[in-house]
Amino acid sequence: MRVANRVLIAELDSPAQARRFAESGTRQAIVELTGMLRVGMLVSSTVLVTDAMLLDGAYFIALGPEGVLSELGTGQARYPLTITGPYPSLREGLEKRVENEEFVWSFPGAGGGDDVPRHVRRSWDEWLRFVESGIIRYEQQGAESAPLRIGPAPVRSVQDLETIKDCGLGGVRHRSEAWRILDSLPLSTSAVEEVRRWWNDAYLRMIAENAGADWIGFEADSRVNLAIGSEDVELPLSSGLLEWARNSTPATIAVAWDASHAQRDALRRRPDWRRMRNLAFTASQVATGSTRPAVLWSSYGKLAIAVVALALAAPGLRIDSIDSPLTWLAFVGAIATTVPYDSLAALWRLKERDPRTRLVLHRGIGT
Repeated sequence: MRVANRVLIAELDSPAQARRFAESGTRQAIVELTGMLRVGMLVSSTVLVTDAMLLDGAYFIALGPEGVLSELGTGQARYPLTITGPYPSLREGLEKRVENEEFVWSFPGAGGGDDVPRHVRRSWDEWLRFVESGIIRYEQQGAESAPLRIGPAPVRSVQDLETIKDCGLGGVRHRSEAWRILDSLPLSTSAVEEVRRWWNDAYLRMIAENAGADWIGFEADSRVNLAIGSEDVELPLSSGLLEWARNSTPATIAVAWDASHAQRDALRRRPDWRRMRNLAFTASQVATGSTRPAVLWSSYGKLAIAVVALALAAPGLRIDSIDSPLTWLAFVGAIATTVPYDSLAALWRLKERDPRTRLVLHRGIGT
């Protein structure tokens, strides 16, 4: 069984980046996407980014490779991104897109060919320099072996469902063709957008699986059941983890990344909700040096010590009955001075599952 050590983030799709920048503004969009990248680092060793996400992505163009590195708190020696594309090199992929007059760019202020803004070209040059110097790894996408795993379409109308079944979207593996088919269907605008998101998520999971990566969506439609392989595992994330990642300093993220190495490996070997919470707690409590099992066992142990201490102290206090107020006062006092309430409160906050975040850990190609 293959265990991936990298993850592809759905919200880094270039059209999704463009929408976020348009709706939230540049500063807020950068904060939100940086938080997602940081969580991607924590649940995996590397974040997989397609060449289209990079070259046509508002986030990556705005920050450039140095800016992204600064937000993630890491150094050039271990840049936590891997770029993948259909061409032998990132430069060739860029040249093909620029030469293609029919290619529709997503980034703000996009034109075509010579109309590309100067700041975008400067950002491209920087990304190319980082890739071609070996600071960032580039991989050419291999032969397409992973299937497009697609479940029932998220439409309410039986007629719409039949329309989608008949159009053959389930057999389409290229996004431009899927969009052409979708735009020709007799569906409402809202239905088309829901189906577009549904198909695109499956498409990105296919790319991730084909590249030996997991997939994470932070704003997934909880009403839609994801179609995954028989050996794959779907997990939620702790609701407080993304907020913590957004609000933390780059230095904190870097320390958390290193401190949670063991929990990350454990999660990827045997993925389940308990190990996900272990990872989230270790990362978010990095300043205290605590781990979730250690806090739990410490609390149990200190509670037991309080009980023993009370039992030993009772004869000296001449407490004849367990109903005595002094007995309970001593017991409560012992607990209040020994149990780590801050850590337990953090555990409780991380217990809640984020209803929109879905992590798919791929465990076998084509299964």
